[in-house]
Amino acid sequence: MKRNEWMALIVTSFMMFAVCLSASAKIKKTVERGMTKQEVVAIMGQPKLTSFDAYGDRWEYYKMNVITGESKRIVVGFDLNGRVVAYETKFWDNDTNSEIGNSNQRPALPPYGVGPDAPIYYGCCLDDAFFSRLYNKVKNASFDDNKFDLIEVASLGCFYSCSQTARMMRIFTFGDKQLRVLRMMAPHIVDPQNATDIYNVLTFDSEKSKAGEIIRNSRQ
Repeated sequence: MKRNEWMALIVTSFMMFAVCLSASAKIKKTVERGMTKQEVVAIMGQPKLTSFDAYGDRWEYYKMNVITGESKRIVVGFDLNGRVVAYETKFWDNDTNSEIGNSNQRPALPPYGVGPDAPIYYGCCLDDAFFSRLYNKVKNASFDDNKFDLIEVASLGCFYSCSQTARMMRIFTFGDKQLRVLRMMAPHIVDPQNATDIYNVLTFDSEKSKAGEIIRNSRQ
């Protein structure tokens, strides 16, 4: 490969890494009093549980820090006008399915992994605009090796949905290369319960079985 092509690839890779970090920083904006439901969804994603009473709606989220293993339950309260009036965070004991410091047993957390024993994993994937920029960069790269390099660098700081991962896999024609994409992106997938989107990309049962193994191993 010519020197100028390598330099262009390196520059593009760092640009996409910066885009991913910028997107992550944007996603981590804090929920504040007075925000609308749409603003909360933009920050937190869709709630895992919802309820309501005479005073308004209540949304619940369960998140896990994949580095420390720390789990927490977040409750966002809305008034009758759909504005945030309360925000509460409580740490969660995964062994007892209860809040730490709370003797009242709560229902088990909803499964959010691959298989009943998969770890809980919550997060925010790239929004459509940022992902489209990454997708187009990868798709328009000259060679497959360049495409893989871009995905690998971007995955240092990005998180994806299964549908985004499937879309990236479809750039490639053959199953072995599609699975290579999955290996790079799987550790950063935030909704593994939607893995069917990924399986539908693959042609053969053996490839789908391998994809399931890759996703399971990425959760460990």
